[in-house]
Amino acid sequence: MKREPTGAFHEVALDDLFFSTTDAKGVIEQVNEVFVTMARFGRGELIGAPHNCIRHPDMPGGVFRLMWETIGARRAFSGYVFNLAGDGSSYWALATVSPLGKGYISVRSRPIDLGMRDTVLSVYEAAREAEDAAMAGGESAGRAARIGEEVILAELAKLGFGSYEAFMHAFLPRELELRQEAGVRIPERPQAAGTAGALLATGTAIEAQVRELAGALAASDHLAAALERRVDAAQRALDRLEEAVANARFVVSGNRAVEPHVARAAPALEEQCRKMAETLKGLREAVEETCGLRHGLRFAVSIAQLQAESVCRFAIATIDGREAAAAANSATQALVQALENGIDAMHASLDVDREQAARLAARIKAAESALTVTTLLLRKWRALVEKSEVRHEMEALLPVLDAGLAALVGELAGLHETAGAFAGEVVAFESAQLQQRLDQILSLNLIAA
Repeated sequence: MKREPTGAFHEVALDDLFFSTTDAKGVIEQVNEVFVTMARFGRGELIGAPHNCIRHPDMPGGVFRLMWETIGARRAFSGYVFNLAGDGSSYWALATVSPLGKGYISVRSRPIDLGMRDTVLSVYEAAREAEDAAMAGGESAGRAARIGEEVILAELAKLGFGSYEAFMHAFLPRELELRQEAGVRIPERPQAAGTAGALLATGTAIEAQVRELAGALAASDHLAAALERRVDAAQRALDRLEEAVANARFVVSGNRAVEPHVARAAPALEEQCRKMAETLKGLREAVEETCGLRHGLRFAVSIAQLQAESVCRFAIATIDGREAAAAANSATQALVQALENGIDAMHASLDVDREQAARLAARIKAAESALTVTTLLLRKWRALVEKSEVRHEMEALLPVLDAGLAALVGELAGLHETAGAFAGEVVAFESAQLQQRLDQILSLNLIAA
């Protein structure tokens, strides 16, 4: 299958999805008719061929190393891929690869975020250049791929992504949002009967429910940013309060002989501020973990959404006679199994998200409790100051103490409210209804088998 790029390009249709299944080594076992059309090989040429038969020579090996590391750990992978068709023409695809039995399933679509695709292209070019230089220097292809992987990760770090996982958790949900905004919808076949018709109807309901969750999670993105802003603001308020307490202690310490009881109380207040700082540090870590897990949930939801749409589009192709009946049953079984895996992974991610939301709520409650103690100590100390001989020297500092405390109280209250809204998007999701529909799909799949 060796051929050279001709410089010609073709594009995946906006509403097309194409898939393939492979064994554990990446040998193709099944493809749909859209895959055949895009690859421009005969179906017989593709079945039994290694999946890299459509690899473009400009693609760096580092990308595929990242892919194999991810799917080898039985996790889903997504990436922008530049492919080479059988006639030498090239095309871009947005690929997701997920474990399926002992092998894998890849679902591909048209990349819509062209800005991100072009950014990825520049990352790939840097990686490919490094790999070519390594091989020119006598390194093996495997070693060159490792170098390419390092370049890719370094370039992504410059873009603000701490890992490839963080990168794909960001771009895949965005691609699906843009796909919806572009008007892509699953076509209807109201007159369709039999198993394919039932698969289409139930699969469409599943896709709609998962898409609704994806939309709710996308809408909550601003809440994730608000959580981080709130905890940052709380830390700044505490910093101001600590500074004011330190300045106040300096004043009263200078008057220890006159007001020893006021001076003795100041260290306890400073110690409580330090405890409050430790509590906020733990809260910040919980917020960061919560936001990271929510990104992972959005990725899992995106995978499930694509798997649901794949079931529907293959059912439509079967209804329309574009897929041979003899091969349709085994392909349908694979797609339904992939959908079940995707929904299971999504449910697991939902559970983790809910558990983390509960942990975050506990952290916020701990911070509020610590703040209550801080408030009581500060008010008692303030009352001592107001009755003391140093009250005139403290006149300028007392409003600063009050403002710092009020700001901290306000930010923690806002954090509490924001965290509740953030968790609410997941808590409201009807998991039982989705599972019921999935069970219907699985029973239909047994009939098809």
